[in-house]
Amino acid sequence: MCKMKPTANAARKVTPTGEVYYEDTPAGHAAQIEDMNKSMGPGAGEGQQDNTGAKPGADDTSPPPPPNVDTKDCTTYTDAMWDTACSKYFKFSQMKMKPSDQNGLKAAEIACNWQHLCQNVLDPIVEAGIKVKINSGFRTLAFNASLGNASKTSDHLLGCATDIQIGGEAANKDLYKWIGKNLNSVFSQLIYEGLWVHVAYKGRSPESVSVLVARNGGPPYQNGGGRSGANLPPDLKWA
Repeated sequence: MCKMKPTANAARKVTPTGEVYYEDTPAGHAAQIEDMNKSMGPGAGEGQQDNTGAKPGADDTSPPPPPNVDTKDCTTYTDAMWDTACSKYFKFSQMKMKPSDQNGLKAAEIACNWQHLCQNVLDPIVEAGIKVKINSGFRTLAFNASLGNASKTSDHLLGCATDIQIGGEAANKDLYKWIGKNLNSVFSQLIYEGLWVHVAYKGRSPESVSVLVARNGGPPYQNGGGRSGANLPPDLKWA
């Protein structure tokens, strides 16, 4: 049985405050995939739901335009601010990759999306006494393509989404239900994926796929019945 050759530690970058991040290079992509596979399981991120509701691998070459970004209450981001706070508990560097112009957005707009996600979703989770680990944040187009079957319309490409975990599947169920109950009017998409929870803020997914379940981190996806979660299985209901 062949094993993937571990990537060199030099492929991982570390900020002065100790945050690990990855460059937008083949070596950086390989290192991030390796780390995602360790924490999220083999093939992490490869089969994620298209944010328009289509299945991964479908024709999403013409994705919907990104939502307008209201930057008036955002820090005006430059790379000099990479290792600084963007919210009460989180930093820009926890995006894992530096923002870059793509999908019709400027790097500063993508950083603003991340700041809003941290302020409105991640900070309230921490305020509730829940310590989360960020496995994936912003993804460049090149990194997303390196994942294979990842959706070309993913909110990760806009800086609007993150994959988080607090432990194994049982703990992540609790996290999923806490977000569903306490941040129901806040998130734009919430997906339970077994070893992690995908959550987006002001992304481009329609309301019809705002709540989903993919117990093994990929297809088939079960529709939770909209924001209410009316069709969720009993072990994932928050109401």
